[in-house]
Amino acid sequence: MTLLFGNADLTSKEWAITALVTQGHTNAQIAVETHTAEDAIESHLRKILEKTGCWNRSEIALWYLKMGVKEERRFDDRREATWMTSDERRKGDRRHPPERFPRADEKHPLNLDE
Repeated sequence: MTLLFGNADLTSKEWAITALVTQGHTNAQIAVETHTAEDAIESHLRKILEKTGCWNRSEIALWYLKMGVKEERRFDDRREATWMTSDERRKGDRRHPPERFPRADEKHPLNLDE
């Protein structure tokens, strides 16, 4: 039996859905959290079951934990920019102008006769 064989060919959306299934979310809760239609969630779950070799949601959760990615960041966990940026970050100049070459202002004789 090829149960829980570590196929990691899941898309980022499928990984996110797998993480939410592991946390015990229902299809409706997953749809709300991922901003996806519930029909699409069912389709993704079918693909996850097919790719992982699991039979049900419990086995998906076990497979996910066995893969060791329970702490993986999902696409909606990314840090968002806010107006509450610290003064220290605001003062720092992120864009440094390129340093001028030391000989950039030297005058060079031109030979126009060549």
